[in-house]
Amino acid sequence: MECGEIIKQYLLSLLTVFRKKIRGKKYTLSQILILSSIPHDGMDMTSLSDRVGVDNSTATRLIGGLIKLGLISRKKDINDKRITLVSLTEKGELVSEEIEKKLDNVGEDIFNLIPFEKREDIKESLLSFHWVLLKYNNSV
Repeated sequence: MECGEIIKQYLLSLLTVFRKKIRGKKYTLSQILILSSIPHDGMDMTSLSDRVGVDNSTATRLIGGLIKLGLISRKKDINDKRITLVSLTEKGELVSEEIEKKLDNVGEDIFNLIPFEKREDIKESLLSFHWVLLKYNNSV
């Protein structure tokens, strides 16, 4: 199996896990990615768009829906009015924490399926792969 095929299979499997175990019925996968990507102190829209890999107009639409749900607030940067900052509301923080707990539980369940003697090697390989993905994304 070629690397591209392996990456595609990982992506499909991870998306399936997110849909079945993390998403639930309440939020879309895109909304969950946005909620779990915003740090506690908030961030600007351009950085958020880059982080989740969508264009600014898509991020704006997703943020608008999350504002209507009372999960995110939006405001202009006081130093540069061209910059829009987004942050989680109190309700958004609770939802984000719930998502993180589900992710931790799923991660632990998956990790426990790996033979004990291989866990550290796989964890190290996944961290290395993640670093390479970040490096690749920054070069594109």
